[in-house]
Amino acid sequence: MRKFRSTISRSLISRLVGDRRGAVLPLFGIMVILMIAISGVAVDVSRTVNAREKLSYALDAAALSVAADLSTSLMTDAEIKEALADSFKANLNSAEFLDEAIKNLDYTIDAENGLITVTSTATLNNYFIDIGGYMKENLGPETFAFGTSSQVAYSRFDVELAMVLDVTGSMGPYVSALKEAAQSALDILIPVGTSEADSKVRISIVPYSEGVNLGEFANKVANGAQGTQNCVTERTGTAQYTDLAHDYDSKDSGTYFGGGSSGCAPSPQLEPLTAKRNKIETAIKKLTASGGTAGQTGISWGWYTLSPNWADLWPKTSTPASYSDEKVLKFAIIMTDGDFNRYYDKAYLSKKNCKKYKNYGYITETCKKGTNQYWLRYGSGGYSGTSSKRAVKHCAAMKDAGVEVFSIFFGSYKSDPIKVMKECANTGNYYQASSKTELVQAFANIAKKIQSIYIAK
Repeated sequence: MRKFRSTISRSLISRLVGDRRGAVLPLFGIMVILMIAISGVAVDVSRTVNAREKLSYALDAAALSVAADLSTSLMTDAEIKEALADSFKANLNSAEFLDEAIKNLDYTIDAENGLITVTSTATLNNYFIDIGGYMKENLGPETFAFGTSSQVAYSRFDVELAMVLDVTGSMGPYVSALKEAAQSALDILIPVGTSEADSKVRISIVPYSEGVNLGEFANKVANGAQGTQNCVTERTGTAQYTDLAHDYDSKDSGTYFGGGSSGCAPSPQLEPLTAKRNKIETAIKKLTASGGTAGQTGISWGWYTLSPNWADLWPKTSTPASYSDEKVLKFAIIMTDGDFNRYYDKAYLSKKNCKKYKNYGYITETCKKGTNQYWLRYGSGGYSGTSSKRAVKHCAAMKDAGVEVFSIFFGSYKSDPIKVMKECANTGNYYQASSKTELVQAFANIAKKIQSIYIAK
């Protein structure tokens, strides 16, 4: 009996030792825990990667925003930090690491090369690795740290821009659209709140119709022929297609200007280069439509507001930079809604004919006894017309001087003025708009393109 029991015991022990089924359950438990841990690590790492991507996006947006501001105005250290933080808040408003990312924001400015580098770091709590505070001691850290940087170019240049705006009679129904369009460009290039001292952009406003209302500057260049509206038209002599300075002391120098038109818009007068946003806004708000289209005169006076040769005519704060100044870029926007169809030349007329043309509104000067020279208005439309030919010559000369020209044709398709606008513009700088929305967009796009040009240089 004892031997039988002993045999049974040894058999049971052998079976237990040889049976592997008892090890499966604890091994399965260990594997489950490991799988949870690995999955948890993957989730935490994925969350951190996503957070870094969000931070990178926000950093890029902040750097681009500040670069745009630096391109148009001077900024203090405090203003840069505030702008970066505001951008972060806008792009990371729901992120749990926002406060830490703002706290760790830093930037450097490379003024010589026009670069701003922005950096930031943050941390993210690990939900799975830190289960109950136990896993972190055995598997990993309580948080994951991450960071990134962004480098963006900003403009080292100052900008001078002439807006040459068609305010002829045909623009009457669209003046409000023109005002909104010009304002959109102003808002981009001289943002609200930019002071004159801080702005890196100066803008001139040159409204034109049959001539340009020069206001207080008219008498110096037109020698009394401009009439009561200060409406200046063509230039005479060999200097006609140049930006040579007007000889203020000699009426016979061949470099003075005529009048002859009573069709200039009464307001506003030409506004020379200024960084005063309120001055530019006032000029835009005063835009009114009147008269025919002498686009060549508007183009020439747009050029003169950018030409250093005309420094003596303009106020000191409106003095254009030298063409050789490598830190200043010069641009012009020329806009029209129709055919250039007016030009002026001097003509010999008897007193009788002078009075006749004066009654038609073609002459503004006082008629004298006998036969004398007067500034007389002529009509000439089409691409091959005198007005268009003169406009193209002015554009070519302005571009040769180093001014980059943009042009906009506003309205339905008309081949002749479109040809003129295309020929006036530098390659890739011609725009066409057939509605108010498209006109506003064209001005905004040009302003943004000007920004991209001077930021990239």
